[in-house]
Amino acid sequence: MRYLPSSPAEDRALLDTIGVARAEDLLTGIPEALRLKGGLDLPAQGSEQEVAWQMLDLANKNTRFCAQFLGAGAYDHFVPAAIDAMVSRQEWFTAYTPYQPEISQGTLQHLFEYQTLICDLTGLDVTNASLYDGGTACVETALMAVRVAKKRHTVLVSQGLHPLYRQVLETNFAPHDDLKLVEVGLKDGVTDLADLQAKLDGDVAAVLVGYPNFLGAVEDLAALAGPVHAAGALLVSVTQEALAFGWLEAPGKVGADMACGEAMSFGNRPTFGGPYLGFLAVKDAHKREIPGRVVGQTKDLDGRTGYVLTLTAREQHIRRDKATSNICSNQGLVTLRANLFLQLAGPEGLRGLAEQNAAKAQYLRQRLLDLPDMEPVLDQPFFNEFVLRYKGDMAALQEACLAESLLPGLDLGRFYPEYQGCILWCATELHTRRMIESLVEILARVPATV
Repeated sequence: MRYLPSSPAEDRALLDTIGVARAEDLLTGIPEALRLKGGLDLPAQGSEQEVAWQMLDLANKNTRFCAQFLGAGAYDHFVPAAIDAMVSRQEWFTAYTPYQPEISQGTLQHLFEYQTLICDLTGLDVTNASLYDGGTACVETALMAVRVAKKRHTVLVSQGLHPLYRQVLETNFAPHDDLKLVEVGLKDGVTDLADLQAKLDGDVAAVLVGYPNFLGAVEDLAALAGPVHAAGALLVSVTQEALAFGWLEAPGKVGADMACGEAMSFGNRPTFGGPYLGFLAVKDAHKREIPGRVVGQTKDLDGRTGYVLTLTAREQHIRRDKATSNICSNQGLVTLRANLFLQLAGPEGLRGLAEQNAAKAQYLRQRLLDLPDMEPVLDQPFFNEFVLRYKGDMAALQEACLAESLLPGLDLGRFYPEYQGCILWCATELHTRRMIESLVEILARVPATV
C-alpha cells in the first residue's frame, strides 16, 4: 500500500466537501451507547523514526535461530530476492478476486500460469487458484470426492496424514450428518494395506494418503491405487512439502485421482505460521466439482490472448447454500510468489533443490545415528524428513539446542503415543555441513540418562 499523508488543511477540505463539521460526525449511524468515549490505551504518537525503534525493540525479543531442523508442515527454504522485487510490481495490484477481466489481466495471467505449473507437478489436468492451506485443501478434496462419487458417504484417512490436517477434517467434514471419516492405521510408518482393504466397502468415496506422509515416509501410491480403485473409490494424495514434487513421481502418474496439500515452500517463508497456500488438482472428468476459482485462457474479438474466470457457478458468490464451497479463497499474493519461484527455478532448478534436500537429509540422518542415544525407527524411503528414536532425556536435548540457537526436530510423542521418544528431523537446502556438525556436537554433550 502507498503511504498517503494528509495535512490538517486537506482534512478540512475533505470534510467541507462531504458536508460535515467533524470526522466524528461520520459515526452518527452508530448508536451512541456503542461509541468509544475516550481514546485507546496506546502510547503517545511518535515520529516515524521513534516508532521504528520501538518496533525494533519488540523484534529483538524474538528468538533468532541460526539453524532449524524442524519441518512438520512448515519448511524453511531459500527465497530469491527477485521474488520480493517482482511481487511488488504494480500490475499485480488489481482486484482481490478478479471478477472483472478488463482490469485484472495481470492477476488472471499469473493465476493461469500457477495452475499450469501445479498441473505439471501433480500430473493431473485441472487445478484451482487457490485454497487457504493444506488442511482446508484436504477438507475441500474430501467434500468434492463425495460429490463426485455420489451416494457414497465415507472417506478413509491414513493416520500418516498430518495430525493437524486430520483435526481440520474432523472439524469441517465429520459434522455433516450423512458423512463420516474413518482412520486407517499405519504399519512400519506407512498406510497399512491390510487395514485399508478391510475398511474399503461400497460406501467409501475416497482415501486420503500423505505423499510423503507426516513421518516423512514416501507412500507407495501405485500399490494403494489398485485396491482403492477396485472398490470404486478415489485415491487422494496429500503433500505437505511441495518441494518433494521435484524429487518424487507426480501423484497423478502413479494412481492418484486427486492431489492436494500445501505449496508454501514455493517462494514463501514460514514466518510465524503462515501465510500458507493450499492446492487442489484433479482429473479432467472431475473438474465441474472443483471448488474455488479456475482461470482459463481465451481470445478476444481481435484475436488477442486474454484470461477470464471459468467453470465458476454463480452460486459460488451469491447463492451460498448452493455453492460447492464457502471456505475456499484466492490466496493471490501467496500464489503469485509460488508462481514466480517456480518460473525462476525452472524444471532443472527445482530438481536441483530437491536433490539438495534429499542429500542433506541423508547426511543429517547418518551423522545423528553416529550418536549413541539415536537409533533408527523406520526403513522407508524419505525425502527431507525422517524419524529417529532418542534414548536420552528429550527435555535436556531441546534445552541444549535452544541454548545454542538451534531449533531441534519435532517430538512425535505429541501426536503419536506409539512414537513416544521419537523425533521428526528435517533438512533443507539451507542446511550447511557446519550447521549439521554443530547440532551433532551439541547433542553429544547432552548428559546420558541413567
